[in-house]
Amino acid sequence: MKYCLIITTYILCQLVASEQQSSFLSVSSGITNETVISLDSQIHIDYGLSYPITYEMNVPIESASLRSYIRFQVNQDWALMEEKTEDDFFNGIDAVRFDYEEGIAYVSVGFSDDSDSIFIKITDDNDDIVEAYYLGMSKYYDNRDAVVTSTADDWAGWVNEKFVQACQIFRSYNLWLSCAIVTNVGDPNTWVDIQTQIDSGYIEPVSHSRSHPYAPYADLEGEVLGSKQDLIDNLIMPEYNRYGDHEYVYAWVAPYGEYDVDIDSMVSIGKYLVTRMYYGDDHHISAWDQELFKYDPIGVSTEAGPLWLGTTDTIYLNNTFNDVLASGGVYHVMCHPNVIEWDQDYPWAHLEHISNRKNVWYAGFGHLYAYNFLQSTYPEIILNTDKSVNIHLDEFTLCSNYPNPFNPVTTISYNIPKSSYIKINIYNHMGGMVRNLYSGQRDPGYHSIIWNSKDNYGKPLSAGLYFCSIRSADYTISRKMLLVK
Repeated sequence: MKYCLIITTYILCQLVASEQQSSFLSVSSGITNETVISLDSQIHIDYGLSYPITYEMNVPIESASLRSYIRFQVNQDWALMEEKTEDDFFNGIDAVRFDYEEGIAYVSVGFSDDSDSIFIKITDDNDDIVEAYYLGMSKYYDNRDAVVTSTADDWAGWVNEKFVQACQIFRSYNLWLSCAIVTNVGDPNTWVDIQTQIDSGYIEPVSHSRSHPYAPYADLEGEVLGSKQDLIDNLIMPEYNRYGDHEYVYAWVAPYGEYDVDIDSMVSIGKYLVTRMYYGDDHHISAWDQELFKYDPIGVSTEAGPLWLGTTDTIYLNNTFNDVLASGGVYHVMCHPNVIEWDQDYPWAHLEHISNRKNVWYAGFGHLYAYNFLQSTYPEIILNTDKSVNIHLDEFTLCSNYPNPFNPVTTISYNIPKSSYIKINIYNHMGGMVRNLYSGQRDPGYHSIIWNSKDNYGKPLSAGLYFCSIRSADYTISRKMLLVK
């Protein structure tokens, strides 16, 4: 079955889908510049998606004192969003951050119990609505530079006290810990302790089977589907794992790191989003499998502690994080609380090193994939004024800039079919290059970039006809743009 995410500006965003062509989105401009983000009701029920996603809106460059409002139904009053700046430490909350220099509002908001829609408007300090065009979703929450997520394996009655200790320590550093629970916990009081840690914050329950078996499983359905139901039956999930009466377990952690196609299919049937394996040097978000409607299995960056994958070398642990941060990736540290040595320096020093950074997004492992779900499922956002534009994902494409004519900001959207080194340049009507917007490697897919009608020296250009050119090793495409004053 095809599901659709519908994103519109005020009135309409139309999803075009077929069995032969990947889905894409079309955004139409409305009269009042309100943006409506609507989610297919079945997808809302199946996955919840209450974790705030960051939507990028372009706003007038060098404006000031803007405000963002949200509501979830047409007849609701507008609610003023909490405003944050790059100097604030915050993660996973509904908030707006304005980058006035670049002319972008980063509006982070999750879907609610009230409806399948989110309404957004941006106003000036006189409460007049300003033009704010939808650009897309930030790769990471609040457009952060990198991600830190943590998982801990084998929570059951026999290691309960050590897990409680680990949860308390990770929480003290404002670090999320996604705990892989073996749901045949033994002592029923273990469920009480797990719930207490969830209620205290920064803890996400994920499934680690019922009995921690080797593959293949004697009871495949019970281990994969049954363990998820055990978590839902015995726990009240954290807010990011709930929608109304529905509760969600987003991640499956493979016992012993063993896996096969039957387990993978059952994970898909169970509507888990991702499987975490037990190997290192994975510093990214795994690829989306549209057929299984889940992400491919993924490993971790490293393990802290003296076990098979693990290390107690603080320099190695910290340097691994440093490399991932520099590359803009996902730093995923795992541990086994039953063997991690809190009487040694290495776990404390490493948690201190990776925590409380304002340019890093700290998230639960399942929440990381819940955030990326809509981007991975429907990544092709087409911005247009009045009609859908057919984009074939296997073609090199440069769309008409929007708006056009423009003053002083316009958005340039393009698709590249494979990873390529590209250059995006702006030329005047005489053919002289006035601005290099981008030079570098780009992943395949649909992208957008903003031009503020300034040259390479930051000086505003005069009104007139300009050309945008995008070039790779194999292609060059140009389009006309009209700057008005």
